[in-house]
Amino acid sequence: MATSQRPRTGLFSADFYPTPADVAAEMLDSLELAGKIVFEPSAGSGNLVRACLDRGASEVVWCETEADLAQLLSGIDKATPLHGSRDFLEVTSDQVSHVDAIVMNPPFSADEAHILHAWSIAPPGCEIVSLCNWNSVCDDRWRSRRELRELISAYGDSQSLGAAFAAAERATDVLIGLVRLRRPGVRDDGEFDGFFLGADAIEAQGEGLIPYRRSRDLVNRYVEACKIYDKQVEAAGELDTILSGFFGETLGMQITIQGAPVARNRFRKEMQKSAWKHVFAEFLPIQMATTQLAEDINNFVERQSHIPFTERNLYRMLQVVAGTHDQRIDRAVEEVIDKLTKHSKDNRWNVPGWATNAPSMLNIKMIFPWMSEVDYSGDAVSISRFGTNYGDIQDLIKSLCWITGRAYEEVRDPVDGYSHIPAGAWLDWGFFEFRAYKKGTVHLRFKSRDDWAAINKRYARIKGLVLPEKL
Repeated sequence: MATSQRPRTGLFSADFYPTPADVAAEMLDSLELAGKIVFEPSAGSGNLVRACLDRGASEVVWCETEADLAQLLSGIDKATPLHGSRDFLEVTSDQVSHVDAIVMNPPFSADEAHILHAWSIAPPGCEIVSLCNWNSVCDDRWRSRRELRELISAYGDSQSLGAAFAAAERATDVLIGLVRLRRPGVRDDGEFDGFFLGADAIEAQGEGLIPYRRSRDLVNRYVEACKIYDKQVEAAGELDTILSGFFGETLGMQITIQGAPVARNRFRKEMQKSAWKHVFAEFLPIQMATTQLAEDINNFVERQSHIPFTERNLYRMLQVVAGTHDQRIDRAVEEVIDKLTKHSKDNRWNVPGWATNAPSMLNIKMIFPWMSEVDYSGDAVSISRFGTNYGDIQDLIKSLCWITGRAYEEVRDPVDGYSHIPAGAWLDWGFFEFRAYKKGTVHLRFKSRDDWAAINKRYARIKGLVLPEKL
């Protein structure tokens, strides 16, 4: 258990319970970590981080909200803070699309929320191993705990470790649970192989097709930042030389991310990922910016040891993305509809299902679980951005925009547009009307039969299915 926003006791928060060595061993025994990248989202003082590295992990990426604990973690070799997020519940799938496993001891005051979020952002094939309060698995009075139980039933298993922290560094008699999940699918690590054109050099670009452009500004900022990093390293060496022999203390100059020292390659990668986000936001239609594309880019950048970020390569990347977007839309349509059609009656995945949903296509009307939540007043609901199916619906809408030619900006997002929804009221969501219920389910129905037919025909072509004649 690392940290949460509960009251602090002493130096660290009330949720800080370092993982004992025997419990860490129990967690990791089923994983093959040699050469793998692990994400530890509740890193605490680093017990699990060190245990993963001891078992051969090539890198452990970590999150930690507590500044004092983050300072402790910064000194662990091959342990890297996740750039852009200290709070795990704010981490998005594109930030961790390169990891092979998620291993965590989350704050027990919000353990099911952490496990569900880990599942929602984990890349295909990722293994998730998490401790929790055993009561979070056994007690299904809360919606989030029912969702967790159904997730475990469909994609993993759980076991009780008993009072495993009774003799720990910080003891508690709480019964501890161990949850193991595996995200289906296989990650495609070769999505952008071969698109880079230049040599691996950091260089400002000269005149090109256009005298000045935003792309040049982005590349030049990247180049100058790398130069400043190198100057800082050079200055640190000069300072060390000057002080050597008569100054008895150790001084240091460091570039840091979230207070942790960052090596040059990591510095370059983090800047590149930020730059790519700017590139896609400014140069591509928003309906191209699917979750899948963001994950593919992050995974590609993280897994390359030498990547030149030049203006020529920037344009080449845009050409590759634009040229392959039809195939990417096919992948998005297939993955999204495969997920959504699992919620049919008597499905074999042991997930909530309804007769309203068809098992092999999208019906005009559909029902999906875990998408709404009761607001503070208790008499209305809101759409949860963290709901398991929310991101899938957004990607479905982007696919529909691409297929039909509709501008994505015209599609209202109910997370931003509706903050207080009367339960059961039909409201607009672009291609759909929707109504949300307190129990967490959301009903969607297509407003246009033409849109409904278009997405199903695309899915049928991809899957090789024969659809009913009267679609």
